[in-house]
Amino acid sequence: MNTAVPDPYVIKGSLPDRYPRGWFCIGADYEFTTQPTKLDYFGTSLVAYRGQETGQLHILDAYCPHMGANLAGEGSQVVGESVICPFHHWSWGADGFCNHIPYANKIPARARIKSWPVVEQNQLVFVWYDPDGGPPLPEQEIPRDEEVFEDTYTPWVIQRVVVESNCRELIDNMADKAHFGPVHGSQSINLFQNISEGHRYTQLMNGSSPMGDMESEATYHGPGYMLHRLTHHLVTGETSKFMSLVMNVPTSMESFEFLAGFKYPIPPGMQGNPMAQIAYVRQLMEDNHQGVFADLAIWKDKVVIDNPILCDGDGPVTKLRQWYNQFLVPVDEVPAAMQERKEYDKSQPITFNPVPVAGPTH
Repeated sequence: MNTAVPDPYVIKGSLPDRYPRGWFCIGADYEFTTQPTKLDYFGTSLVAYRGQETGQLHILDAYCPHMGANLAGEGSQVVGESVICPFHHWSWGADGFCNHIPYANKIPARARIKSWPVVEQNQLVFVWYDPDGGPPLPEQEIPRDEEVFEDTYTPWVIQRVVVESNCRELIDNMADKAHFGPVHGSQSINLFQNISEGHRYTQLMNGSSPMGDMESEATYHGPGYMLHRLTHHLVTGETSKFMSLVMNVPTSMESFEFLAGFKYPIPPGMQGNPMAQIAYVRQLMEDNHQGVFADLAIWKDKVVIDNPILCDGDGPVTKLRQWYNQFLVPVDEVPAAMQERKEYDKSQPITFNPVPVAGPTH
């Protein structure tokens, strides 16, 4: 009889050596105006602003190569389609070229900064990042979602939190079936399927909570933008639904900005009053303690683990990580098999029983 005691398990973990490639959502379209906005992403600083003439959104590197000032710093301004440095008033066009220096007769030939690809879709703003400097990939275009534009819904309301962890940690949630009870308050999960195809990854889930039965569908389009729909069949007999966003933008290799967004059906009496609608959604977000922000308490203290011990009740964590890895390698190194549709069904029912409360010790 073998009674040998196994050695304690050794966790192994390492960070990626580059940021993932793809479109990253940075907020709702109405949040960006002709006032320059500072964005601390991808280990550097960017400036976002709308041109006064076209209303188009532009994103440039924020550090002025003249003397290093931040183009989104105090005193910066937009003139036409250009952003003006607050330090010496060098003017930078939407294409990244310096187009005016108030005290110079000739603009230096090297006076150019990076202009970042930007797209507005689904009432949101996206910026493209590729560690190899490649342009946006046509097959990864953000699809238009018609339901988002229905006038029965509120505007998107976005909340941001910086998380001191690698952005890859957030993606595990798509396959992490077992955390929905302890973290999000689910009572049971009856359907749990993951589907990957190209740059898209979908989670289908049905289950129950104290509010009633729920049906959930969530899809990542690339590494940074996930659109989620949830319908609740409430114990009161009513049906409630909303759309939400789960997004991340790397700020460093060891941190990311977590963005959560919500869009609800407009309540009676608030039609035509977007400010009241936004305030209504913000209140719902504050009241929802077991929603997407419940993971923050876990993320802030967890460690990167490349070799998790998984059990038969877990979701397809390893398959999800293989899907995500395509964004961490050059385009020509992405396996062709990534384009194939793959389905992973982990629908065996699971019921989350409350953790027993310990009694007094004697």
